[in-house]
Amino acid sequence: MKLTFAFIHLDHSDSLQNYIQSHMDRIAMFLLKGGSGQVNISKKKKLFHVDISIQTPLKYYRAQSSHFDIYSATDQIVTKLEKQFLRTRKLNQNHKKFELSKSGRLNQMNERFEIKARYRKAA
Repeated sequence: MKLTFAFIHLDHSDSLQNYIQSHMDRIAMFLLKGGSGQVNISKKKKLFHVDISIQTPLKYYRAQSSHFDIYSATDQIVTKLEKQFLRTRKLNQNHKKFELSKSGRLNQMNERFEIKARYRKAA
């Protein structure tokens, strides 16, 4: 996943950028298709604010967190995004009804009936 970073009222930190990138790569496997994201890191008074927004072809994800320690704020945000990814993945995997599938229709039929073909042979 490609992330762009913006540091507001902070100096640019490569270690923090690598930390966030490694955690996001770990949970990016839950996405069905790749996406791109924007990471905003700012400091207001004594709190660090981290905001991550991820745009995929299917959905838009966003999470925010504030904490006194920047690494704990990023850990909180990663768990929030992981929950969102897993929820979406679960919905996408179980979106079909079993009754409408071929095996589901076969289970509902009596033993005497057979499935009739809905197409005709070409002459």
